[in-house]
Amino acid sequence: MVSKTERLYLELLASGVVAFEDIVDKLGDITGKSYDAKYVYSKYVGRLMEEGKLARIRRGLYAVVPPLEKPEEYLPDKFLVGSRIRERYYLGYHTALEFYGCAYSFFNEVYVVVGKSGRFDAFYYKNLRFRPVFLEDLNLGVEEKRYLNQVIRVSSKERTFVDCVDRVEYAGGWVEALKSLQSLSGVSFDKLFVVLSLYNKDFLFRKVGFILEFLRETSVFYENVSGELSESIRERVGKTPMYLEKNSSLYYDRNWNLYVPRDFKSLVRGV
Repeated sequence: MVSKTERLYLELLASGVVAFEDIVDKLGDITGKSYDAKYVYSKYVGRLMEEGKLARIRRGLYAVVPPLEKPEEYLPDKFLVGSRIRERYYLGYHTALEFYGCAYSFFNEVYVVVGKSGRFDAFYYKNLRFRPVFLEDLNLGVEEKRYLNQVIRVSSKERTFVDCVDRVEYAGGWVEALKSLQSLSGVSFDKLFVVLSLYNKDFLFRKVGFILEFLRETSVFYENVSGELSESIRERVGKTPMYLEKNSSLYYDRNWNLYVPRDFKSLVRGV
């Protein structure tokens, strides 16, 4: 006969990564009873950890270790870990690029976008760092995706594009971001403009217009960027010149009223 502890483990195994509240809820589903949190921890969580079936990632968050795996060696899926840190969140920036399979490089850093009320301190688990990015809008252009039998929240391709251009430091810098975006297929340019318009930031209109123009010349996935879209973005550009980046050697892009490092395009062209 399967014990309650073993049955609980088997139920949790399908999730891969669980919060403590998930364990309490699952035990209640199994037994039809409600339990005190301290009792659940001492009676079940502690025992499963001793048996090497649960591994603590951080306080209140656990990896469910598959049979035959050693808990000290087992590395849970980083997207699943990121998805269980907070209830209101989305995986964004370079992490979203990796999820869509277009990231030029593999990062050991996972970006979890949360509101101020959901803030958490960045933490390491083995060779991975989980880092919060703070934004208040956690719904615009955010999609629910089926992944490893779970549902996780990831920025849409369109919001990923805009987010990465907006805060390029979370996309690995311009070279990494551009090399990755060149391979981001399936972007809806109509949806991208909607996301961009809701952000309503002059500097962001300039940057996105400039980057789309560059990608249209360098990537087959952006060949269909229309002149109409470019003109719609250009109409939102202000009259005061701005700087894409401060640099000792710049040129002026008249289309986007933007000063750009002279070597900017040569850094990523020909990838």
